[in-house]
Amino acid sequence: MKKKKIIATILIIIAIGLLVAGGIIIYQNYSNKNRIVTSFKELQSALKDTFNIESTKNKNDTKTKETAAGVIQMKINPILGNSNDGSNTIINNINNSTFNYEYRIDEDAKKMYLNGSLLLNMQELMGINLYQNENISYIFLKNIFDKYIMIDGNNIFNYLEETEKTKEDINYIYDKISKSLGNNITKDDIKVANEKINKVNTKKISLELNEKRFNELATNIINDLKEDEKVKEILGTDLNNLNINDSNTTYSKTTLAYNIYIDKNDIIKYEIKVNEEDTNYGFAFNNGKEKSIIIINDDDNEIIKGTINNSNNNITINLTSNNTNLGTINITENNININFIIDEISNTSLNASVDSITENNKITTNINMSMNSSGTNIDILTLTDIKTITEGVADFANINTTNNININNLTDGDITLIENNLMTILYNYLGINI
Repeated sequence: MKKKKIIATILIIIAIGLLVAGGIIIYQNYSNKNRIVTSFKELQSALKDTFNIESTKNKNDTKTKETAAGVIQMKINPILGNSNDGSNTIINNINNSTFNYEYRIDEDAKKMYLNGSLLLNMQELMGINLYQNENISYIFLKNIFDKYIMIDGNNIFNYLEETEKTKEDINYIYDKISKSLGNNITKDDIKVANEKINKVNTKKISLELNEKRFNELATNIINDLKEDEKVKEILGTDLNNLNINDSNTTYSKTTLAYNIYIDKNDIIKYEIKVNEEDTNYGFAFNNGKEKSIIIINDDDNEIIKGTINNSNNNITINLTSNNTNLGTINITENNININFIIDEISNTSLNASVDSITENNKITTNINMSMNSSGTNIDILTLTDIKTITEGVADFANINTTNNININNLTDGDITLIENNLMTILYNYLGINI
C-alpha cells in the first residue's frame, strides 16, 4: 500500500511537472508572438519620441480664417551660369524675378482665394488667380487666357476636413491589421535566439516569412478586413479589388524577416531584412542607449547610418557609412542645418540651411545653400520668403468671376491658345528662341 502511494505521488509530481512545462512552453510561444505583434506600435511610438513628432490633432477644432501677403525672391550665384548653354540667361532672369502672392481663406465659409504673380524686372510675366467657393473652383491665368476656367465638384475643403479623419481611419486599419496578423501567424513563423548587441545579451524574436507564407498571411489579413464594416466603409470598393493569392503563382526564394532585440523587456533594436537570391538589404532602428537608423546591405554592411541625439528638443543626426563621416543634420524648432561632406581630404562640403523668424504677424523664411572647400565658402543660392498674416480676416467681396467658362466647354482653339501663350512666356523666360 505504501509502495502504491509512493508511485502515485511520483506520477502526480511528473504530471504536474509536465503541465507546468507545457504551460511555460505555451506561454512562451504566445508571449513571443504577442511581443512581435505589439512591437509595431512600440516602434511607432519610439520613432515619434526620437524625432519629437507630436500628434497634430486640433483639440479645439478651430477653423482657419486669415489673410496673408508675401514676396518670394531667389538669388543664384552668377558664376554657376554658362553662356555656351544659356544657363547664364536663366540665372540672370531668376535673380531679377519676384513672386508676389496673396491668399485669403475662411474654412467656415468654405472660401479661399489665391493671387500669385511672377515678375521679371518688375514687369508681370504671368500669374494665377484661384478662387474656391465651396465645391467650385475658378482659375484665371493672367496673360494666358482671358476668362476664369470653372471646375465643378472640386471640393478642396472636404479634403481639408477629412485629413484628420483620414489619420483616424489609418490608425483604425493599422490596428485591425495588427490584430489580424496576431491571429494568423503561428509559432512556426516565430524564431527565438540569443544574440549580443554592442556587448549586451539580448533575446532576438523574429517573424520569418518566405514569399508563399507572406502571401498567405496577406490574403488572410485582407479577408479579415473585408469582414469589418468600418473598414469596408473607409476603403469602399477598393477593398473588394484587393487580392494577393494566385494559384498559378511561382514563388521565388525571397524571404522577409522582422526582428526585435529585447534587453530587460525593452526593445533596443528593430530590424527588417529582405533576403533575395542574389542580394540582401534591410533597415534597422536602434532604440537603446544609442538612437540610430541604419540602412544595411549584404553581410550587414552599413550603407548609411544616422546617429540621433535629442537634447532639449534640439536634434542632431550624425551621418556615417562604415565609420566614414558623411556630415550632420541639425534640427531645432525654427531652423534646419545640413552639412554633407563631399571630400574629407580637400575638406569640401555642401551646406544648406532653412530658418524661420516670426515677429508679431510677420514671418521671414530663409533658405541658403553653399559649398565650402579648404576654408573658402561659395554661395550657391538663397531664397527668401517674407509674408504678413492677418488672422480673423478674409474678405472675398471684391472677387468677380462672372467672366468664366466651364472647363468642359473649352474648345480645341482655347486649349491651343493656352498652351501657346504659356510656352511663349516660359521660352522667353528661359532665353530660348522660338
